[in-house]
Amino acid sequence: MDPQSMAALTQRIAGDVLLPSSPEYDAQRRVFNRMGSPAVIVRVRNTEDIVTALRFAREQRLPISVRSGGHGASGQATNDGGLILDLARFDQIDVLDPAQRLVRVGAGAHWGAVADALAAYDLALSSGDTRQVGVGGLTLGGGIGWMVRAHGLTIDSLRAAEIITADGRLLRVSTEEHPDLFWAIRGGGGNFAVVTAFDFEAHPCKAIVGGAVLYEATEAKRVLKGWADAMGDAPDELTSTLDLVSGSGPQPAPQITVLLCYAGDDEAAARDAIAPFLRLGAVQSVDVRKKPYGEMLGDAVSPLPSHRRAVHAGFVPTLSDDIIETLAAHYGRPGAPSAQIRSLGGAVARVDPQATAFAHRQSEALVVVPALVPADASAEEMQRVTQANWRPLEPWSSGAFGSFLSDVSAASVAATYPGETYARLARIKAIYDPENVFDQNLNVTPAASA
Repeated sequence: MDPQSMAALTQRIAGDVLLPSSPEYDAQRRVFNRMGSPAVIVRVRNTEDIVTALRFAREQRLPISVRSGGHGASGQATNDGGLILDLARFDQIDVLDPAQRLVRVGAGAHWGAVADALAAYDLALSSGDTRQVGVGGLTLGGGIGWMVRAHGLTIDSLRAAEIITADGRLLRVSTEEHPDLFWAIRGGGGNFAVVTAFDFEAHPCKAIVGGAVLYEATEAKRVLKGWADAMGDAPDELTSTLDLVSGSGPQPAPQITVLLCYAGDDEAAARDAIAPFLRLGAVQSVDVRKKPYGEMLGDAVSPLPSHRRAVHAGFVPTLSDDIIETLAAHYGRPGAPSAQIRSLGGAVARVDPQATAFAHRQSEALVVVPALVPADASAEEMQRVTQANWRPLEPWSSGAFGSFLSDVSAASVAATYPGETYARLARIKAIYDPENVFDQNLNVTPAASA
């Protein structure tokens, strides 16, 4: 890029244009799981800034990374030699109609702030695990949160969105307006446009009952079997995650953690639902109580600067005895990978699998297997680690959850968007982004003809 073009961009942007020489550049080029070296970071202030930045990047043939919270496992919210479109200032949270529970949330808002803002209205949205995760990235990937069994994926509460296409058009999408694009952004990731704001129908929520139960790591098989059976009988209001922690980093000793969230403030009903999860084995500790939904969201701790996280996440149709045997034998022990098993079902499975671009609704659980690798590990090395750690589960799993993949190869894309889902996304991509401007993601390439 020549200095004259960069100077012209700086003059046209109301927000901030950060170059490698800018004091804030080093802090802003880093995301949760990667340190990038972009040519320019544009911290946009308004929609005109977004249109200008997109035009500039296209003219200069720069890769474009769109960043909301920057917590994607792939690290594609930053890049090398391209432009980062930072949406941090698009962080508004507005309750448009309390009676109808309609709220508008900017793509750059964080879910912790959303939980706090909606709590004042006794409302909540099922979102991710941590407060710092951005609304934009999580929503576009589907959104598996703490009330997923009660209220479905985050996209199941989405009623409309405001977007800017690659060629600078400002559109509103919903089931009535550009319904094909609305279908695609619900699970299809950032392949199609820059989404600036989301309109959600929030859910009544004065409080939840939730927390953690810790078990001895040596009882993995027993606890897993009991947990799977208890989830099979649990009401939809209860969502649970089981962590098989092998022992490293901030948690040096192996342990089993059962996390629970009952979506409601009826303590008697919650205690009845949670009771089976308190007798899965020898309990080390229990911290389950009534609290604001926002307190279920933890704080994300980046593995940088010394490490990156290599992670794979796949779905299992059912928590069979074979899967339980495999998890107990290969995960959560010293020297073995950790694993996290997230309960699905309930409201997720009641939505037609073709209603959105999220194609894995009939699965009983999502299994996530993370690992730490050196910060300078190559993409090939990260892929090798994830494949080795996931291999025991391959016979029992299907598909993948794009938001939790560090690998963005063609195989990962195919696992995330299988068969007709991919074909439909590719046709829509050809209409709204035929030049594949938005390719820093689990990329869907435009179909040859729309």
